[in-house]
Amino acid sequence: MIGSIRWNFVIAAISFTITFIAASLNNIWSTTLIRSCYSFLLVFVIVFLFRWVLGTFAGLDKLTDAESMPDETKGTALDLTTPDEEDSLNKLLKESLEPNTNEGVPGFAPLQPPKLTSKANIDTGDMVQALRQMSEK
Repeated sequence: MIGSIRWNFVIAAISFTITFIAASLNNIWSTTLIRSCYSFLLVFVIVFLFRWVLGTFAGLDKLTDAESMPDETKGTALDLTTPDEEDSLNKLLKESLEPNTNEGVPGFAPLQPPKLTSKANIDTGDMVQALRQMSEK
């Protein structure tokens, strides 16, 4: 791509200013501002596409890249190695194979929730009273 993004901002700002001045003569300020913003966005995208077309299809991109990048080996090597963790992994696997490893863990106790029971013989008067109390709230 040719140039920098500053070109987009400068030309779009000029478009914003011209549109704002021209539209403010005949419109209210909110309409003028909205149309100026639309103009800014449209011109910004058009200039961006124009720069991209010039850089890609016209071949002008190769001229600017040769001048700006003196070191051709920059960014060509990438190290994707991870540290060796086989020893710690083998240790964890050996510990998991031992049958008595869970007994030695202090502070661990399985949950023992209380059993839910239902009352078989509930007085209907108590049920009516509970229903009245709930309907009042």
